Amino acid sequence: MYKKLGWKKSPFIKSTSIDIPIIGRMNEYEEVSESIDGWDRIIVITAPIGYGKTTFMNQLVMTPPKGVNYVIPFNAYEPPETVIARIRAKMPVYKRIFLKADKTTFGEALQGKLAGEKMLLVFDEAQDYDIELYKWLRILNDRTDNVFMIFLGLPGLEDKITSESSFRDRKSRSIRLKSFEVEDLEEIVRERILWAGGKDISPFTADGLRRLCESANSVPRHLLENGQRVVEECALRDVGSADADFVENVIGGEAEEVPEPVATEASTEKSPEDVIKVSHERDFGESEGSIQGKSYYSFLNDLSPTQQTIVNLLMERESLSISELSGLLKKDIRSVGSLIRKLRGLNPMEVSRKPNVPYPVIVRKGKEGRMGRLQYVYSLSDNARRILARK
Repeated sequence: MYKKLGWKKSPFIKSTSIDIPIIGRMNEYEEVSESIDGWDRIIVITAPIGYGKTTFMNQLVMTPPKGVNYVIPFNAYEPPETVIARIRAKMPVYKRIFLKADKTTFGEALQGKLAGEKMLLVFDEAQDYDIELYKWLRILNDRTDNVFMIFLGLPGLEDKITSESSFRDRKSRSIRLKSFEVEDLEEIVRERILWAGGKDISPFTADGLRRLCESANSVPRHLLENGQRVVEECALRDVGSADADFVENVIGGEAEEVPEPVATEASTEKSPEDVIKVSHERDFGESEGSIQGKSYYSFLNDLSPTQQTIVNLLMERESLSISELSGLLKKDIRSVGSLIRKLRGLNPMEVSRKPNVPYPVIVRKGKEGRMGRLQYVYSLSDNARRILARK
């Protein structure tokens, strides 16, 4: 299918690589530029999952705001030592030597090296950062005049930053990423198809492309997911033209029922689907107590299907990292991270809506070597495991 269309790769690939065409957020970019020009040094930018926060960070990296000499992006939580190392690596060689500079004195040393230059630090997924990093960044902010910080994260990030008293009075600007227009999404699909090697909007017709972009509900991530589904369906059905009806059929139709695999004596490893099926078939028996009049065991019913999947996987496997869960569930790593936060009880709105759930359902155990690198791993809380244990 790709060869027929002239594509070297899928234009709907999910990636944060800076060489992929992106939708430029000019209004928000101008807001950031004006804030930095006005010496607003701590900027908080929020948006729901899939709205393009990381893409906007890439826009700032590719096109630094006017007057900014260095832009350093951080894709996930990194301790102060790593932040220091990344800043040093970005500086010219002759400015990298900070004699006797530790976490406490690094700010003064950096200020001396920057002189009149401006540095912008951009922190993605900032809602997941430990409070200790915020406290250190506050010290860095106080001891450097030319370092600006942008924190990107989910709604609620602003409350987390404000709750840290040392940051409360230093936050200068709050920006919320706006939803995209259908025309913006159409343009980015055209650009991505050209980037992948295509010559026009094939396999989409004009009305098919329009319907695809409408289906995204202004969320770029949904656009990529739906676009890939349509292309794969074109290949399966050997269809060369995806019009509005075809797109609607793919993204609006019900998935075909997949036959259950036949179990064999050799198959001992449970798949995520097997774990879910077994969990629904368990007979938990009578509960030993209640929460606000409801059975302990009924709290699983209050969770979303994917949250239930995560809980049942951790019942079977003791502990897993977010990357491992993402691979097992075949879901985006940021989406899984957001669900983990909810299960840890770190989303106040989620907790208030589900009083029957004994938060935290999941706890973070610490870092372990997983998939070739150190990662945080998560397990069920002792209380949740006790409640869900077989009788």
